[in-house]
Amino acid sequence: MTKRDRKLSPAEWQVMNLCWKLRKATARQVYEASLQDRERDYQTVKTLLDRIAAKGYLKVEKLGPLCLFSPAVSRASAVAGAVEDFVATVLDNSVAPLYQHLARNETISEREIELLKDLLKKAEGRQK
Repeated sequence: MTKRDRKLSPAEWQVMNLCWKLRKATARQVYEASLQDRERDYQTVKTLLDRIAAKGYLKVEKLGPLCLFSPAVSRASAVAGAVEDFVATVLDNSVAPLYQHLARNETISEREIELLKDLLKKAEGRQK
């Protein structure tokens, strides 16, 4: 099992999303950005960053006493892995329930609907 085979927890996903937005940041910068979403202790954020780095999703660069954290994987790559894992484990390798849920979701935008239609057309073309 590679480091990145280890899944991110919901809290780790929240911190990782901040890291993708910030691109390169100290633990303090990630902590301050995280306060916009929810109240957390600085040490909690630092622990989450260390865990994410140990899983291979973040690179750590030491600058004296500071650590700079930057994404080691793209957001698209991490999301693709998480979705593939979700489809395999939760949906028993069937994407139909996912599309059904998205189609019933009232918060889906027109743009997202068009994107889904385009993706389905492309998938249909590959099946022929």
